[in-house]
Amino acid sequence: MNEAAIKKELAFLNKTIMALPAANAKKRTPEGMYLSNSPTDQVSTEETLEVLRLQIKYLLFDLEATRRENRYLRQMLEARPPHDKDKDKNGDDGSSSP
Repeated sequence: MNEAAIKKELAFLNKTIMALPAANAKKRTPEGMYLSNSPTDQVSTEETLEVLRLQIKYLLFDLEATRRENRYLRQMLEARPPHDKDKDKNGDDGSSSP
């Protein structure tokens, strides 16, 4: 894809996003999503790319934080003492009831 086609696609994408009704914008925007407040008439391709770069940085940061959290939680699960499944199947919980 050449530069002119990319610029055309970005302009179309920007126009489509900005044409969304303002009243419903908050309802459709996922929590934590950054939206630019720039007027559509004055947004250049470079500004659009900068906004996209910033959004990608936020997404990458969130992805890495999620990976770290998953690693930590897996370590916690692995460090737990093993649970004996046979006791649960037999109904024996280790207590001595008559």
